[in-house]
Amino acid sequence: MKIIMFAGGTGKRFWPASRKQSPKQFLSVIGDKPLIGLKYDYLRLGFNPQDIYLSTGEQYNGEVQNLLPEMPSENFIFEPEMRDNGPAALYAVLYIARHNLDEVISIQWSDHFIKKPEVFVKALVEAEKLVLSEGKAVIMGVPPRFPSPHRGYIKYGKKIKSLDSKTELMLCEFIRFVEKPSAEVAKEYVQSGDYSWNPAYFVATGRQIVEKYKTFAPEMYEEINAIATNNFDDHSKLRYKNVEKIGFDYIFSENLSPDEALVVNVDMGWSDVGEWVALKETLETNNDENVIQGHVVDLGSKDCLIYNYDDTKLISTIDLNGMVVVCTKDVVAIFNKDDNGKLKEYLNKLEDNGLSSYH
Repeated sequence: MKIIMFAGGTGKRFWPASRKQSPKQFLSVIGDKPLIGLKYDYLRLGFNPQDIYLSTGEQYNGEVQNLLPEMPSENFIFEPEMRDNGPAALYAVLYIARHNLDEVISIQWSDHFIKKPEVFVKALVEAEKLVLSEGKAVIMGVPPRFPSPHRGYIKYGKKIKSLDSKTELMLCEFIRFVEKPSAEVAKEYVQSGDYSWNPAYFVATGRQIVEKYKTFAPEMYEEINAIATNNFDDHSKLRYKNVEKIGFDYIFSENLSPDEALVVNVDMGWSDVGEWVALKETLETNNDENVIQGHVVDLGSKDCLIYNYDDTKLISTIDLNGMVVVCTKDVVAIFNKDDNGKLKEYLNKLEDNGLSSYH
């Protein structure tokens, strides 16, 4: 099996720590290693360097090799330009499997934290076996630890069988994906026992992935397949700018029918730290707890995340509730944690006001 880690996003929901030139997956958010290094270490517990690939933007050529020195140079896949992860996924799949579309491929994201990496690797191994034996794509689901409106969900059906008693891997029928719900609906999902968090980890053959693009994004397929047919030469790569900016979910995930996929539910201690509010959920022990890092003195606040990356400044907070405060050397950002998703809109406003240097 070939595994692709995607690290192309600029981490807008993690601004101002995450910037275009230093996105969140290259930051040491939890512990001393960058998120991309943590993900690579997880995968190395069960897979060889030659089977692990990284897809990222051309602008990070040089930096990522320094972060992952063990990976073979040919396993770094550089998108000609940033067009979202829909085009990036097909570009990477064809880079790896254009001569053998029956190759099993796992789609992975590089900005996640996993407390039980051995369980994660075991689930990947079992998922590969299922793809080969059942001829279906396998979706990894995570039993929800609490109701979260900040994560997508998977509705699953009948439990088919246990795949491993030690790690409690459970094979289930796939019903459908559900977008991020309201807080109230998230509670209903968790109480029902029929939903998992969706980490968007997939295992499928190259052919299964490519066929979805042929059906639901034929123009994109034609452009990127032409690049692959010409061995990704510089002239052919110019076609990449013609492809639509669209997410992988809209092409592949949301077009999977129940008879095309299976769910492996795995309690691997997974957390998506793609935005500040998700990082708080990862590190907190209860909802009212503050998560604080750096030179900060607080009085009476609750349910806040306060991160100070600038040791020359003291961040002083009093009686805040449900807020995010992030201080870097050139920006102080303060917003309600429920508005984390508005950071993308805010960064567009910075661009409109000629302040793109802060992006």
